[in-house]
Amino acid sequence: MAFFTDFVVTGTVRGADATSTPAEVTGLLGDAFVESRTGPGQLLRSYHLVEVAWEQEQEQEQEGEGWRGLYVTVQAHRLDVPLSVDELATELEQAGFPLVEVAPDGVGCRRFVRADSRVGVLVDEENGQVLAMTAPAWFAPGPRGEPSPWSRESGRDRIRHLVGLGAPEREAWARRRQPDEADEAARWWWFLWVACRQLLPDEGQRRFGHERSAWEELALWLLGACEAAGVLDRTDAVCEIVRYGLLEPDTAVRACLDAIPVPRADVATRESTPYARENLVAVNASRAAKRLTLAAGELLPRVRDPALRAEVAAWLELRTRLM
Repeated sequence: MAFFTDFVVTGTVRGADATSTPAEVTGLLGDAFVESRTGPGQLLRSYHLVEVAWEQEQEQEQEGEGWRGLYVTVQAHRLDVPLSVDELATELEQAGFPLVEVAPDGVGCRRFVRADSRVGVLVDEENGQVLAMTAPAWFAPGPRGEPSPWSRESGRDRIRHLVGLGAPEREAWARRRQPDEADEAARWWWFLWVACRQLLPDEGQRRFGHERSAWEELALWLLGACEAAGVLDRTDAVCEIVRYGLLEPDTAVRACLDAIPVPRADVATRESTPYARENLVAVNASRAAKRLTLAAGELLPRVRDPALRAEVAAWLELRTRLM
């Protein structure tokens, strides 16, 4: 039980997490694994209960280089003695890190999440046995984890209408249609952002160094609205900006650095700060710093400002020590 609760609280297995490289995972978990290639540029390692997956950057041709972590999964269904979600939830509640249940998947599974560690727990709906725990989870608490009451087609229609409007017209449109209740408004803004990101042109079709396109303006506006509605925090919003290439590399990296909630000299590390309820603010600030640093690091080859490059490099040196 201590192993499972530790994974939910920390999102790591003996310090290995979804950001660890294959070499780092070997150093932390050893070499008693089975390795398989699940497709072009896809690598999966299995340590019996624990699986770690990576994808390889296309431009990296040298074996063992350019791997980006995808997820760490604990396959609890392989246990000889089943793990009960009620027992797991009780242990976590007593430790001060309760699970939150989100909407079921509709095919016989309940879903739980610990948002700060980004761990999702999948549970058999009939017997309450934990099937798997994954970090980072693809589902989330709140509006992001709930089924949308609006159809995908209506979302696309609204986005295609919005992209043709100027900023004042968009604001007026939103004032007329935004739900009054806060939770419903948050869900509505999230629904619009999901519809928008599905329609965004490929990054290859957008040209850096030119005036921002109507699609980029709309996407940034929607992300700002999602942040204001509380469906995204600043870290989430900036990571979405980087993921979808909505700003010039230097501007995006500057946004990442500005969003880091703690100075480098004061950031909590695994050596300095235990994963404990009383340290949760510092732990989560360190987690945000890690996510934002990694997002900025993806853009580093395209960053021109040497001061920005140096600051990102300094943060990246701390990556394996951040929470």
